[in-house]
Amino acid sequence: MTGFYESVRYVNNLAEQHPGFIWRELNEDQTLLDELWGEGYLYTLSLWKSPEALKDFLYKTPHNEFRKRGGEWFIPITKPRVVLWWVDEGHTPTLSEAHQKMQILYELGPSHQAFDLKSSALPIVIY
Repeated sequence: MTGFYESVRYVNNLAEQHPGFIWRELNEDQTLLDELWGEGYLYTLSLWKSPEALKDFLYKTPHNEFRKRGGEWFIPITKPRVVLWWVDEGHTPTLSEAHQKMQILYELGPSHQAFDLKSSALPIVIY
């Protein structure tokens, strides 16, 4: 995990300089994360102007090289690892809210309430 942890500050700085970036949680709550998901997980909670802006950062900046190396640091999981949802202007999302949205994505699949990167370009159906 050394290579991963050594790159975190660099990648976070890249994100913060990206034109689509709005905000990210600085004080990650590992205790709450362990309570919600169990031990052994990491997270990033951030706000972006659009799914396209996030995709641009993820896949078209040096972040993509680190993303490709994820198999060196993390065990594979079969469920979605990223959840997106629309937030009202001025609202700051929480880790508990992210957990709730991830559960919706797991149980219902992509919807207006919660979706993933693959479904962000599709019409979102409200049901």
